[in-house]
Amino acid sequence: MKKVHGNDSFQRINYLYQISKHMAGINPVLSAYYGNLIINVAKKNVLKIHPDIKRQVCKKCRSMLVDKTSAKMKIKNKHKSKHIEWICNTCHTKRDFPTDKGKDHRVWLERPEAVEEVIN
Repeated sequence: MKKVHGNDSFQRINYLYQISKHMAGINPVLSAYYGNLIINVAKKNVLKIHPDIKRQVCKKCRSMLVDKTSAKMKIKNKHKSKHIEWICNTCHTKRDFPTDKGKDHRVWLERPEAVEEVIN
């Protein structure tokens, strides 16, 4: 059986992500603190955070973006293409993600050609 480098750090990031998401509606400042810890643990151990987690963390205040609790989500048309816009309720920072039907906007990790080996 192969060991994954930084497995304990990934578990810590997962736990911090869950607690940060839970605290987003209750205490946004505490959610931002846990979000900051997620980024710092990943940086210190030179690990890549999964894109799904990265997209849910505010770039400015690092609190979790949860629709209707800590952020607002809108679907907008920009330059003949659809975008999902997230607005953080804490710091009012905006983030856009493209969502065109005809185009493949998945990040590299989500594409099938990115998977080289599956470790059980």
